[in-house]
Amino acid sequence: MALVNRWYQILNALAAQPQLSIDDMLDLLDISYKTLQTSIRQLNDVLDGDVQIRQTGSQLYIDVLDYTRLEEILSGSLRKESDFNSSGKRVSYIIKRLLQSSEPLLIDDLAEEIAVSRTTINKDLRQVKDLAADYHISVKGRPNRGIEIEGDELDLRLFYCHNVYAYFDTAILKQDTQIFLQELYQQYQLPKRIQDLLAKVIAVTVGRVKHKKHLNQAIPYYSNGLKDAEIIEKLVYHIELAYQISLSQFEEDFLAFPLNIQFISGLPYQNADDPALQTFFQTVIRRVQTALNVDFNVEKLYQEICSHLTFLINRLIFHVQITDIFHGEVKSKYPLAFEMAKIAAGELQNYFGYPISAAEIGYLALYFEMALREQETAQSRIPKQIAVVCTTGRGTAAMIHRQLSRVLGSDIEIVHYSEESFNPQSDDAYFAIFTTVPLKFPQLRSPVIHITNLFDDQWLQTEWQRVNALQQKNLETVMLKYIRLPKGRPYQDYLKEMAALLSEQDLVDQDFSSRLLQRESKQPTVFGGGIAFPHTINRLKQKTIMMLGVVDGQKPHDKEAEFIFMVAIPDTVEKETEAELLTLYDDIFRAANDNELKEALRQIRTEDDLLILSKNKGVF
Repeated sequence: MALVNRWYQILNALAAQPQLSIDDMLDLLDISYKTLQTSIRQLNDVLDGDVQIRQTGSQLYIDVLDYTRLEEILSGSLRKESDFNSSGKRVSYIIKRLLQSSEPLLIDDLAEEIAVSRTTINKDLRQVKDLAADYHISVKGRPNRGIEIEGDELDLRLFYCHNVYAYFDTAILKQDTQIFLQELYQQYQLPKRIQDLLAKVIAVTVGRVKHKKHLNQAIPYYSNGLKDAEIIEKLVYHIELAYQISLSQFEEDFLAFPLNIQFISGLPYQNADDPALQTFFQTVIRRVQTALNVDFNVEKLYQEICSHLTFLINRLIFHVQITDIFHGEVKSKYPLAFEMAKIAAGELQNYFGYPISAAEIGYLALYFEMALREQETAQSRIPKQIAVVCTTGRGTAAMIHRQLSRVLGSDIEIVHYSEESFNPQSDDAYFAIFTTVPLKFPQLRSPVIHITNLFDDQWLQTEWQRVNALQQKNLETVMLKYIRLPKGRPYQDYLKEMAALLSEQDLVDQDFSSRLLQRESKQPTVFGGGIAFPHTINRLKQKTIMMLGVVDGQKPHDKEAEFIFMVAIPDTVEKETEAELLTLYDDIFRAANDNELKEALRQIRTEDDLLILSKNKGVF
């Protein structure tokens, strides 16, 4: 990884979550502890005290003295200041030249321009080709002609936007345009990230249209909720007048995309209820319910997730990455919801053909978690006013709202602000202010609580309640069984043996095995991490039965199962049973990422061992 890119990964991680453990940072960067220490030392030298990365014990912190400098850095100033010793800058330059040139480029000419060897250029070209593949673009070298780039105009523009502007200001906008944009940003209170992206999109649009590189068709699956909005009319009018070009509806849609990748409170979105989105949503939900046999209010989930899905699909189309302010905590805290989100993301990827990031899966999981745990309260008390300052969109704001309601009770009233709309002169009379970003106002009267981790047990009391519930959980509705399985047999044979043992003990009906095997043949439930979760309805017992099968000496690879959690579910599930069942599912999927729990499961030799482990660890 290029050093500058590593610096940006460190900064982006700590800007999203100002406190992060060293272990989490090492996992994120996939580097050694020594390399991390060296990178932080070099980065701090470059930052000159305006921004500093600090290590205290096992935690990393970001200290910001100059927020303007931090914003400039996050917008790409360190990359722009780098020279051609940086492979990232060389790669960016090659992409820029390929997209700006009307003729094939010669490797020798590129090597001379950058002042590096032909061998270095060839290595850089391999990186260019790898990056281009993500945009469905090909970079081809032809004998006696040189290197050229081929792809759809939309893909070429996005490739340029995301990979050139990080290192080069290749198309400086006119002074009038910069003034116009500053007024636009202020009027509509656009987040800094959106400001930067919008400026890049305007520049690349003007440049491509002037060179007669037009968008000639609608962008598939894209939802422009601002098609007739005043902000777009102002933007198009200014660009056409300032640059003497004419923009088609396709070009206007492209210009608007930075404003359609997340909800911005000052903009009048008018996304109509799209039948295609409803159909897709129903397909996703059927897939999730078939795989995991969970029940929830589908109609209510659609109402809550519809807007998020629209923005998510737009982000996929335009290759925009969302910031993960939870840094993987959703996966560990809500493993069942995360597994549901993974299944949904798989359908998204199959349907739209774009890769889904772990951060996007985490945000989807929040909606599934809310659907699973939905609890309505009808209490009315005199509320204490709470402010939440959040720039990551309505889905995150809704989750923070619900979490705080659980922590603080129902006698609170929560008001949401974006970072840009929060005004300390008028918004400083709250019982408390919760914020996901460092506020730039040091003299606030209201107490400020920085949400460094929404799921931190030290202040999020509901998580303590959740742990207590697991520890105190009774097993009146769940029966635990255990079997040791020999290594090296086919997965289906394990299932037959386990189901046969349950049948011999009169715990399942006679058709349980055939239903289970038929279900697995249609929808395998080996989920990775060494975990399999075969399950189906049991018409004999009104208790949930879980049989753990541990494969002796198995070292799982890819989709091989070391731990088989076979669950027989009552055909009539009461509320108490349903709650236990959801908790059981959570425990099963938690095991996929808990190496300590896996090791404890490997040590089990008898059913009594399993019962003791269940009691001591509060699982299953």
